[in-house]
Amino acid sequence: MSRIQSLYQLQLLDTQLDQTHKELAEVKASLGESEALKQARGAVTGSEQAMHQAQTKMRDLELEVNGLATKITQQEKLLYGGKAMSPKEATNLQDEVSSLKRWHGTREELLLEAMMAAEEAEETFQTAQASLADVEAGWSAYQETLRQKQSELENRLAELQARRPTLTASLKAEDLPEYDGLRRKRAGRAVAIVKNGVCQGCGIAVSQGKLQRARAGQELTFCGTCGRILYVP
Repeated sequence: MSRIQSLYQLQLLDTQLDQTHKELAEVKASLGESEALKQARGAVTGSEQAMHQAQTKMRDLELEVNGLATKITQQEKLLYGGKAMSPKEATNLQDEVSSLKRWHGTREELLLEAMMAAEEAEETFQTAQASLADVEAGWSAYQETLRQKQSELENRLAELQARRPTLTASLKAEDLPEYDGLRRKRAGRAVAIVKNGVCQGCGIAVSQGKLQRARAGQELTFCGTCGRILYVP
């Protein structure tokens, strides 16, 4: 294998390493609670609070309506129980009973509305719970897939990393620093293939002299435009 071929093989390996690192980082970033899961849990929490508030309001109105009904009954017993009272007292008591009945009717209407609101709130809560269960099931399955993918990528990464020392050991001492420096400067691509006389790193034609030297593969030949090491397959 020529000097440049060795560097090209190293670049192929490093490209795989870079891609594997990238995929692994993406998988790790996707592990954990998803935004959809957080939103579904938030919907359950919010709807549960709304349900409890609606039920509390309904119970308070029930107590109030029942209390008014009891008071009306007591006042009517006084009014119609045969106890002697003056006309004025009777009129005042009658007015009080009428007022209590009007207030009782108003609160009963509010109670009916509160009962309907509580029922709707409970249905919303149950729907949110069902939705959360679906989201959690999908999320759990996806997390398992991600964990399997993570394991596969970690194994692939270890395998690729184990191969690199064998490739670098075959390089000339001065070639690896040159290669590593170009990778840092050229977005991870230090070696550029030449096809039809054109550098595939920058798309610019290579001179015949450089093309011949690159084809021989015994010395490092650099693109005059992008500075990458030229490799002619």
